[in-house]
Amino acid sequence: MRNFTKLDSIIREIEYGLETVNDKTVSKKSEEFSQNDEILSKSDNIQSERIMRVNHMGEVCAQGLYRGQAAFTNDTDTKKQLYKMCQEEREHLKICHGRLDELGAKASIFNGLWYLSSFTLGAFAGLVQTKYGAGFIKETERQVSHHLDDSIQKLPASDLRSREMLGYIKEDEAKHEKTAVEMGSEDIPDAAKESMNLLSRVMKKITYYI
Repeated sequence: MRNFTKLDSIIREIEYGLETVNDKTVSKKSEEFSQNDEILSKSDNIQSERIMRVNHMGEVCAQGLYRGQAAFTNDTDTKKQLYKMCQEEREHLKICHGRLDELGAKASIFNGLWYLSSFTLGAFAGLVQTKYGAGFIKETERQVSHHLDDSIQKLPASDLRSREMLGYIKEDEAKHEKTAVEMGSEDIPDAAKESMNLLSRVMKKITYYI
């Protein structure tokens, strides 16, 4: 069995990041969600586009965060759990991308930058794994859960399909938060929580439009 060098690992992460940002596949799970009863108006379609683009960006960031933490943690069990969560988040990414296609919209042009920023944050979490590792996951999932509630509320009333998709994703995110709690670690400092929240707000604001 081949032993991967540090260079191999770097190349592998770059390839994964590029695949994530450029992933155009659609989840088969999308076939299970209800279709809207009526065609969305132009204004409702635009609103749904923007909200789904933000959520697609969020799934890109989740990939970067967990891959970054997995790459730098020395805890084998944590690494294994993070890779598993990455695969589950990948389905969310595909669901959001599929819905963007249906709405005639494109993903954010800044997704590459958002992925890199999240990977960097994940790498930091991996380096402090012994104290705050799972705390970063827990806080991320907590903020994502609040964001999804907000997104669902802001979707047009006529877009039942998007609402159902985000509701399904929210259920999965709740499982990830529970997993983070079970992994055990200290809560991250309030300053770190605020920094994550501020960065998230900036990214969402930009992605809402482009």
